[in-house]
This record gives sequence, C-alpha cells and structure tokens, in this order.
Amino acid sequence: MRPVLAITHLARYTKIGLAETELRGRGLDVLALDLFHHERLPELGEVAAVMSFGGQMSATGADSDPFLRWELELLERALSENVPVLGMCLGAQLLARAAGGTVVTMARPYVGWPELRLRPAAGADPLFGSLPGGLAVLKWHQDAIVPPRSEWVVAETATPGCAVFRVGELAWGSQMHLETTPDILFDEWLADPLEITALRCSGGEPEAFHAEAHERLPRQIEASRPVFARFAQLVAERED
Repeated sequence: MRPVLAITHLARYTKIGLAETELRGRGLDVLALDLFHHERLPELGEVAAVMSFGGQMSATGADSDPFLRWELELLERALSENVPVLGMCLGAQLLARAAGGTVVTMARPYVGWPELRLRPAAGADPLFGSLPGGLAVLKWHQDAIVPPRSEWVVAETATPGCAVFRVGELAWGSQMHLETTPDILFDEWLADPLEITALRCSGGEPEAFHAEAHERLPRQIEASRPVFARFAQLVAERED
C-alpha cells in the first residue's frame, strides 16, 4: 500500500496531529515531507493521497518559491488525476490556487475561534458533513481563500475567506486548523515568538487566547477526529 504524503512548512514543527493518528490507525503509512529538510521530492504516483498543512509563508508567493511552486504543480496534477487531497490552512490556500481560485492577503493576521456555519450541501459531504454548526474552530492565517465557484463552499465563518471548500469528489481544503492537538498549540505555536507576534498583530492577547484555547480545543478535537478518519478510510479503500 502506498503511503500518504504529508507536507509541512514550519522550520521547527512537523507534527500533523489528529491526521497522523487517524491515518496510522487505519493501517496507512505517512511519508513526511517538510519544506526545510526534504531529501527528494516524490512523484505523484508514489503516494496514495496528498495532505498539506500550514506554514508562515504566503500562498501568494507560490510562483516565486521553488518548493511552493512544486507543491502547487503537484496539487494541480492530483486534481487532474483524481488523487485524494486534504489541505489545512496554507495547504488549503495552495489547493484553492491549484483549482483556479484566488488567495488574498489580508491587512493583518486573523487568529481566533469563530463559529462555523455549514452550507446546506454540507450534510452530504463525506468528510465535513459530521461537523456541528456553531462549532468554534481555530483559524490562524493572513491569507483568505476565494474558491473559483461559490457552490464549492462547504462551510464558512463570519471572518474573512472561505472556511471549507470541496473540489470534485476527492479534494478538500480547510482554512481551520482541525489537525491541532494540545502539544501542537500550547507547546509549539504558543511558545514560538513569531506566532506570538502574529497573535498580537491580530489584536489578540496571548493570555486570553491561551485560556480560550483550553476551553475550546477539546471540543474541536472531538468534532474533527471523524474528518480525518473518513479521509483515511477513503484512501485505504482506494488502495485495497
């Protein structure tokens, strides 16, 4: 069985949280590839699916950054060859571009827990249909997603940009960080001076955000686990 390619973009942090737990729990191997330490770039045919996660760079710079340009081209091929894709934050922004959408840089970062609003079509979505409306979700980004078609939007929040969109039958993008676990959020992001700067630039205060995250993250984890479980199941069934 071919592995799932998991692409990360942070120099110090390469964990993919709930995604890895659910993939390995269904017998799938993970081929980890990060922007800073990759030894070689795999061919699309070597992997069963592509998952792409967040980073501090901008998807608007994909044309001038060699790694992001390769990743954008890989996602374009995945869409054309019906390879399953799941993108989180930067990964979702790159997927939107690969599908013909746009990414717009906002005046300042957004970091917070807005409530999720599901579109009527979300109920039939095999991945995100189980998410409850009104769920407080973690968004931490400065680029906003505009999918090429409004009917591709699965869910949104009151904050800028699309929250969840779907491309065809096998590709999804989430601006929310649904993969996040306590060690990722509290031990890594909230211990990183660059991320704290982004948090402050968004208008937030670390102590208040930390307290809110302790309250809201467990509920997000409970609601998000089935998203990754269903993606893993979809991939495993295609590889059988």
